[in-house]
Amino acid sequence: MSMIVDSHVHVGRWKYPPVEEYLAERGEVAAAVLVQFVGNADNAYLARCVADHPGVLSAVAMVEPETYGATRHVERLAATGRFSGVRLWAATRSPGKDPLALWRAIDRAGMVASVRGPLSDVASPEFAAILDELPGLRVRLEHLGFTTYPDVDHKDFDRFLALAARPTAHTMWAGFYANSGRPYPHRDADPYLRETLQAYGSRRITWSGDWNRPDRAPGDYAAAVRHVLDRPYLTEEDHAWILGGTARALFTVTA
Repeated sequence: MSMIVDSHVHVGRWKYPPVEEYLAERGEVAAAVLVQFVGNADNAYLARCVADHPGVLSAVAMVEPETYGATRHVERLAATGRFSGVRLWAATRSPGKDPLALWRAIDRAGMVASVRGPLSDVASPEFAAILDELPGLRVRLEHLGFTTYPDVDHKDFDRFLALAARPTAHTMWAGFYANSGRPYPHRDADPYLRETLQAYGSRRITWSGDWNRPDRAPGDYAAAVRHVLDRPYLTEEDHAWILGGTARALFTVTA
């Protein structure tokens, strides 16, 4: 099997376990992208984690868009070489004359915008307009745009699929424990995964095993890998891209 990369791991000095705990428990996962959690714009811990484990870890920061100097902060984060992306909401706008100032800063820095939902915001014409305004901006739409499979708005999901027409749009398979109405292997998600694969292609899909889920039991992290490997509509090439290749290309993980 090709190298497995988890593209969305939360660690911290509070709220989530430290990185050492993740590295000790990651099993067959060779590398990871550490993603800053909501409510914490202090990215110093993630920077230290990446510095201590070069090539094995990359990081996605959070920035307070309403704070003066937010765009310059993005530049400073990029200059460290330890951050490959910035996490923000689909509805994030900057104060002042240019509401897209933060998005433009991420684009100029060559970083990835890792985008949170809800799905209604991801699927909105306003978000599609951002991608059209910044055609070079690479975006990763977390958790299939935060699709909740039991009660999904199909019009919104179709708009999420339509975003794949922009070649720099990517998405992520993860969050099934929270967004599925059924236990592993989350059969209610399969129709949506198939449609996402058809729209985006495996080269624009990353994977996460939800290591930091609050109710994780022994074996759940390994099962998240099997959840990809056992999907009958995926080829071996699809496995390689979804489980690692796409994340390596997007987030500069080199291990």
